Amino acid sequence: MEGSLLELTTVRSVAFFTWKRANFRRTLAARGSVLLMALLRPLLYASNRTLATRLVHTILRGISRDRLDLLGEEYFQYELKPHLKRDGVLRLHKLVRSGAQVVLVSQGMDHVMRPLAQHWV
Repeated sequence: MEGSLLELTTVRSVAFFTWKRANFRRTLAARGSVLLMALLRPLLYASNRTLATRLVHTILRGISRDRLDLLGEEYFQYELKPHLKRDGVLRLHKLVRSGAQVVLVSQGMDHVMRPLAQHWV
């Protein structure tokens, strides 16, 4: 989906999730961690992509799955949906209307990608 439908970065979605965190003290610590990860991730990504992505996602530790799902829906509605690429959306609508089975592939978190996929169901 990245490139065709939207511009999605790992750090941006994690930053949104930490911004909306319920516990204020944890929110401040998580924001500092997001900033640190934003600076270090390019270096880590160059050496080990999987490790870099997992380290970024450790910031979300302690947030319940239900809360992540809710924040993922909110992130899609307010951050991603308004910025979907028009050409990609038109091609996707055309495929869905034709009856073709469509599989959306992304490196994004399931909590964010599920609302995007359900948008066309």
